[in-house]
Amino acid sequence: MSRPLPDPSLPWPIPLEAVAEIAESEGLELVAYKCPAGIWTIGWGETDGVHPGDTCTKLQADAWLLEDLQGRVQEVQAMCTAPTSPNELGALTSLAYNIGVAGLRKSTVLRCHNAGTKQAASRAFDLWNKARDPGTGQLRELAGLTARRKREAALYLKPAPGQRVEPMPQAVEAESSPIRGPIASGGAAISVAGVVSAASLAGEGLGAVSPVLKQAREILVDLLGVPTEWLLPAAAIGLGVLVVRWRLKQRTEGWA
Repeated sequence: MSRPLPDPSLPWPIPLEAVAEIAESEGLELVAYKCPAGIWTIGWGETDGVHPGDTCTKLQADAWLLEDLQGRVQEVQAMCTAPTSPNELGALTSLAYNIGVAGLRKSTVLRCHNAGTKQAASRAFDLWNKARDPGTGQLRELAGLTARRKREAALYLKPAPGQRVEPMPQAVEAESSPIRGPIASGGAAISVAGVVSAASLAGEGLGAVSPVLKQAREILVDLLGVPTEWLLPAAAIGLGVLVVRWRLKQRTEGWA
């Protein structure tokens, strides 16, 4: 038996597919309940002014959802400085319905959308898949949130009717080896720098690698003029800068 959906004849401000996504994700509850984050909820995920023991009808739940979406869509549109298709607006509104308009405003999803990097924006939906356990106070990933973010991201990328679509390539490259990836390569370089720095302090005692370490030390000290006592701090600073820069790049592109 299929789950009930909001009345499709109502004047929804976003595509029915987005309304259905919100409704199916939230579910319809006619009696107030506590969500996994410990918030009292009723209807199609309504939380404003909900108290234990509250009840409603489906007609009321539909009306609440319609009113909420009408106001929320206006707020989402006001934040979008880039052109926004109906499906993109629907996906962003679904996200805002779950995480709040304030959450969307500070999100990488919105930042990437407004920058015109749609692929990055779609990936950034995955960043919002955690909730705080009311029992332990710890953040934990929830399978339901992860699945919802995937569906929202797919809707975000779905072309609108009549929208030009890129031809689908029939030859797709295999995924690259993680060993050759930038993180692994950067980590290896940082590790070498750390070993060189340690060697400068530990002296002899690294056995077979000492000629390589000596050559690296000569480049840093003799050629670049880095004082010997600064090798270890320089390595630590370099490590920090590289890690921060890479993590910022990941976040900008919506990866992590």
